[in-house]
Amino acid sequence: MDYSLTQQSNQGGRDYNEDRTAIYERDGTILLVVADGLGGHDGGDVASQAFVDAMGKSFAQATPAQLAKADSFLTLSINYAHHTIHRRAVSQGFDVASPKTTCVVCLIHKNVATWAHSGDSRLYHMHKRKIEFVTNDHVSKKLGTQNNPINRCVGGLENPRPEIGGPHKMEEGDVLMLASDGAWHSFKPEDLSDYLDPEHPSLGLDNLLQELENRNKAPSDNLSIVVLFWGVKQLDKPELNDISQLDTIQLLGTSIDESNKIEAAAAKFDMETLDSAIYEIESFISELDEKL
Repeated sequence: MDYSLTQQSNQGGRDYNEDRTAIYERDGTILLVVADGLGGHDGGDVASQAFVDAMGKSFAQATPAQLAKADSFLTLSINYAHHTIHRRAVSQGFDVASPKTTCVVCLIHKNVATWAHSGDSRLYHMHKRKIEFVTNDHVSKKLGTQNNPINRCVGGLENPRPEIGGPHKMEEGDVLMLASDGAWHSFKPEDLSDYLDPEHPSLGLDNLLQELENRNKAPSDNLSIVVLFWGVKQLDKPELNDISQLDTIQLLGTSIDESNKIEAAAAKFDMETLDSAIYEIESFISELDEKL
């Protein structure tokens, strides 16, 4: 089935852009990623960049059998990204409790979409201009205030606890949009058809993000969108991220209990202990892959 896709992240009215987006593709399988580094915490951009890097490397190294188990792949990859944020925070001199990011990711494997999110970055599933599904924000509602702090994220001292959605068999006319809160805050479903041509999706995305920024209260938050149109042949060049550089281990194909060994080590923030735990799990995965 044909599809078209595009991505963009705008700084908005902030001093820095702490959002990151990514689109990875291999062997007909697609991974869409949006990460929104938490403002008010040191290293939000470090966390969001580490997240997209880790997801891309997990995707590149996963076996076809691992990608077929989409819910496990996404859960383990997000937990691995959580660990990667810890390591990058330590290496760059941050308090390891600070760099955090929300995330939303979607894996499309053999025409079936499965997604996961942690925090208030959203996935929209639309069909022919109608919203069919939107992920629920992980926020704590406070009566009498518009300040609803998120209660799940990736990085920091708590586990990410990603929520898995799907599977959904993709149909012609389906649209998937992943967005940070700065982009979805003022979004309306007709915006996509008003601004984007599915055959040339990248041409109007900057105008769409500018319109969304104008609708937001100044100064606007960072705005990031990844969008995929299913059943449309793309006539401009798709914007894909490079996954050719593989310099980290894979933490896939094992169970959640095994991945928790890494989380327990990460909680101590002892780099030697952490590296030892990684080596043990890498060896376990190598043996498991030989059996698949």
